[in-house]
Amino acid sequence: MMKRTRYIAMALWCLSAPLMAQDKILWDGEVPDPASCNIAYGTIVSGADAHSGNYCFRAEPDNSHSPRIGFNCSDMWRADISGFDELRFFIKCNQAGQTTSVRFTTYFAKGKWVNIDQYLTGSSPLSTTYQEVKIPLDSLKTASYDLSSVEYLEFGTSSTPQVQFFVDDISVSDLTSPIVSFKPVSEKIAMVKISERFDTTGCYKTENYTLTSLTDANYQGGVHPQRVGRHHYVTGLKPVSGTPVVAFELFLIFDKPLINGQSYQLSAEGISDMSGNKVSLDTAFAFSDEGIYGNVKVNQVGYLPNAPKLGKLGNFLGDQWSMELDTLDPPSFEVVTTAGQPAFAGQCKYLKADSAFSGEWVFDLDFSSLTKPDEYYLRVPGYGRSEPFRIGDDVYKDAYFHSAKALYYQRTGAIDPAYGGAWVREGLSATTAEIHSSHSSSPLYDQTDPVPGTQIPMTKGWLDAGDYGRYVPTAASALFVLFTAFELYPQKFPDNHLQIPESGNDIPDIIDELKYETDWLKLMQAPDGGVYFRVTPATWSSGLPEDEKNTLFVSEKTTQATASFAAAMAMAHRNFKPFFPAYADTCLDMAKKAWQFLKIHPEPSAPVNVQGISAGPYPDPEDGDNRAWAAAELFKTTGEDTYHQDFIYWYGQIPHEFYATMSWQQLTVKAIWAYSTTKFPTLPVYSDEFKTKLNTEILPAYHDRTMHVHPYHGAYHPFKEYVGYGSFGMAQSYAFDYIMFSHLLNKPELLDSAQVQLDIPLGNNPLSMTFLTGIGKHSPQFPLHWSTVPGKFASPVPGVPVFGPAASLVMNRPSSFAIQDSANRYPYGFKKSDPYPVLRRYTDAREAVEMAEFTVQEIAVTAAVFAFFSPVNAAPAPTSEQDASASEQDVRMRDGRTRAYLRVRHPSRDLYDITLVTGDRHTRDQFYGQLFSSSGIRVKRMDIRPNTATQIDLTTFSRGIYILKITNKAGDTIMARKLLAY
Repeated sequence: MMKRTRYIAMALWCLSAPLMAQDKILWDGEVPDPASCNIAYGTIVSGADAHSGNYCFRAEPDNSHSPRIGFNCSDMWRADISGFDELRFFIKCNQAGQTTSVRFTTYFAKGKWVNIDQYLTGSSPLSTTYQEVKIPLDSLKTASYDLSSVEYLEFGTSSTPQVQFFVDDISVSDLTSPIVSFKPVSEKIAMVKISERFDTTGCYKTENYTLTSLTDANYQGGVHPQRVGRHHYVTGLKPVSGTPVVAFELFLIFDKPLINGQSYQLSAEGISDMSGNKVSLDTAFAFSDEGIYGNVKVNQVGYLPNAPKLGKLGNFLGDQWSMELDTLDPPSFEVVTTAGQPAFAGQCKYLKADSAFSGEWVFDLDFSSLTKPDEYYLRVPGYGRSEPFRIGDDVYKDAYFHSAKALYYQRTGAIDPAYGGAWVREGLSATTAEIHSSHSSSPLYDQTDPVPGTQIPMTKGWLDAGDYGRYVPTAASALFVLFTAFELYPQKFPDNHLQIPESGNDIPDIIDELKYETDWLKLMQAPDGGVYFRVTPATWSSGLPEDEKNTLFVSEKTTQATASFAAAMAMAHRNFKPFFPAYADTCLDMAKKAWQFLKIHPEPSAPVNVQGISAGPYPDPEDGDNRAWAAAELFKTTGEDTYHQDFIYWYGQIPHEFYATMSWQQLTVKAIWAYSTTKFPTLPVYSDEFKTKLNTEILPAYHDRTMHVHPYHGAYHPFKEYVGYGSFGMAQSYAFDYIMFSHLLNKPELLDSAQVQLDIPLGNNPLSMTFLTGIGKHSPQFPLHWSTVPGKFASPVPGVPVFGPAASLVMNRPSSFAIQDSANRYPYGFKKSDPYPVLRRYTDAREAVEMAEFTVQEIAVTAAVFAFFSPVNAAPAPTSEQDASASEQDVRMRDGRTRAYLRVRHPSRDLYDITLVTGDRHTRDQFYGQLFSSSGIRVKRMDIRPNTATQIDLTTFSRGIYILKITNKAGDTIMARKLLAY
């Protein structure tokens, strides 16, 4: 067994007495325009009554009113004073023997009232001459208000007639030294963490830091670091106030490596906070690289046995930039079981210096040849270890379940206690929505439309994202993803899997979930066939859905929404037909009606901008790609030539730029995908062009960015300024591209690239965290999701994919300024062009919309990808040789008019005889069999003749479960069965 050394560190804090403690002035009246100071029940006066300077505040209380002075004119408006120790001010009264109380207030909270008598530095009660008051700030705080935002100092009421209090020089004082802590970052680097903002004047003086050892000859007598790096970043925002929580770090970079098991002493001097409170550090520790995390990154969920397995090595040291390693002779690494057994050894491979994106010198740790199922971690001697991960066929099982179940938690209706677990809530109160007054001025308004002010039914559907809107563009895109996934690999979507109310009805759970969204989408069609763009409250909501009591408004029809609706409804018909035949027919009828509306209105709608409605604009000035997609889906569903010709026309009107597959706005790929995968005769020129560009442009670009441009192996674009809204953190969208293109081009090797993309959101990224709630060791805690309202739920709903790092945040929120402020993010990272590595620009805070939000299309694509690579299968899994023996199973044909029976003879050394028994009408039909590994890779294809035995030989296959999928000539799946190679 591998020897494991436990990390030991003893913090021997030697905190010197506070020196040079400084006050922070909240208000002293000495401002250019004292009249601008916010006051109530008092007066700002000048002259001899001031304690110092020219001005003071005269509080004039009565029996019912509390005077207050605001800090807006002193630049301390909504300042965070939670880290200070004392409130100090000078006060006198026009009548001796009086007293008063004080408290802080802000826009969202009020502090605790405190009587000043016991805190007067002179005699008590008040006199007619000034006395100083010193009140511990903790006594003014409440459980819900920590003074992280203050607007006013308020004084108590008084029943004494004509009483006046004169107040001046209001300040807060910091009397406490910061707390410093230490941990090793590598064998040559130590990190000192400081609990608050510190004076950086002397932080770079290497002589202030000394590392000593009695057992390591390299450090006997004491050694100073060669360099010091400084790093600040916002880790989160305080509840309610939104005040940033900032991490302050110093990296001490030494020349000689520390030795495992040896004892050391680190001392640091010259550290003080901004008030001059000094602190010294004297820490004894035994070094062990086994306790170091952060340098070595992996997919924290795990890897399929036959998948590529790539870890990463690298780190960022603030303004000293990348952690340096030997690029010519890189370090070795090993894979170790969590039980301590060595399982694999390899050499790190230097990839590149990646200053703009990760801020690291990045190394690959390739252990793809390790296939044995177990739980492991990666270890690089001197640099530490990774988080644990698994290798196994089922590593994506939970990720699939939670990401697909996340759609249930997006429902507008109530979350049932029987299915909601810890996240039970009520639904939106409104079951109708009002046609907004702006409809009457819309160019698409029709006399058959409900008049503005009319209430129309508005139930079901998914909440789009972190708001209470429902939007046709993202809904249609989400439906495209999941309908496409169901058409490509239906066996991955069984019934009774997601634990939703509809489970157990002999219909795949994902179909039930998609129907819940489609039920709402159907309500968005107007009588003339046009489709409303969205339904939202007038203002952004907060709190749980049941807290939203305002009217829901329906925004005007658009041609873009109408076309996307038509496409989604055509897909709905194909996918719902085997389960809800009559319902599916109504979907097709509505799709056709929407298409007729588009025929009458050939010009694209302008982006919706309704005064008085704060909602997602989803602007899309063009609609040609929407129309091409709608025509393609209608043709794929019906085979009618009119839709074929419509597709040819509209596809000819748009640029053939095949990117942004998952986009709600760029729909060209959706259009050509539908056309290229139809069972009806097509003109090969269009699909051939698509396939050619995939082979010569799109996939080579993906591959180049994955394997050469980005050392973290993402297919995202190469411009750091464009990172945001999930372009990096949502790499599963590129994984779904690979799955689709693998199917279309018959290239199973693309599935390896898909799995590499999944590493990014699952922890193999510069931050070593996942971007899915509840998944992996380090996951987001504060997504912009309704079920994570503070004080209501202990943890976020699992499976929600947040957008992740963003180059910049829109500066329309105080939180955006705080997160990006150069005082809080150092090296500078305020502007997109600033040097702070862009893939580290992530703060786990719901207020950071561009980082914390998502839409239903992101949930959909995440579920679709994990479904593909999961072990889940709709057919019963054989558990023994007997289970795989001959038995009959009824399987309904997709046309619903006959039944087929699959007969499997008892296997002999993995030789199976498969007989597909059909009704008389299908005796001469052609069927095809495809054999897939449990990870979804197709390994064999064969012709299946009805009523005739077809032999399948698995003797040359590796042990495991394989999925046999049988389709008819049209490509419809009629059955799936698992076979066992043993």
